Amino acid sequence: HKSRLLMFAFMVAASACGGSEPAPAQPAAEAPAATPAPAPTPAAPARRVFFVEPQDGATVKSPVKLRFGLEGYELAPVPKDPIKADQVRAGVGHHHVGVEMDCLPAGTEIVKGTPSWVHFGTGTTEIDMQLEPGTHKLTLQLGDDLHRTIEGLCQTITVNVQK
Repeated sequence: HKSRLLMFAFMVAASACGGSEPAPAQPAAEAPAATPAPAPTPAAPARRVFFVEPQDGATVKSPVKLRFGLEGYELAPVPKDPIKADQVRAGVGHHHVGVEMDCLPAGTEIVKGTPSWVHFGTGTTEIDMQLEPGTHKLTLQLGDDLHRTIEGLCQTITVNVQK
């Protein structure tokens, strides 16, 4: 009986191991179409105004060569014809340098003709400036067509002018 039992067990095991045809494959469920992630919005270029030279803390001789840089904003001369506030070009400005001055609040007019501020309304980016020996604070500030300061576009450095 043991041999018949073993034979029966062997036959059951053999048929369970694939002796019959496999069941038909079930079609894969349709996966919902993946919605592509929206493209990331390109970051706005960093806006900044800066002294190319001299560097903050530099020791220099007079006349001091000042060169200005600007990123993320357009530099352009002030229009020659009188303009109104609603005609100010967005994203456009020109440089102003203040001697012994701090950054002015956004929207403040940098008054022409004051000895503390030099205007670069022609769109220039450098000047050779006469400074007395000693330590001086220099502020570079961007202004719009009406010479009003622009939020975040100001840098102040200190230079040491040798005798």
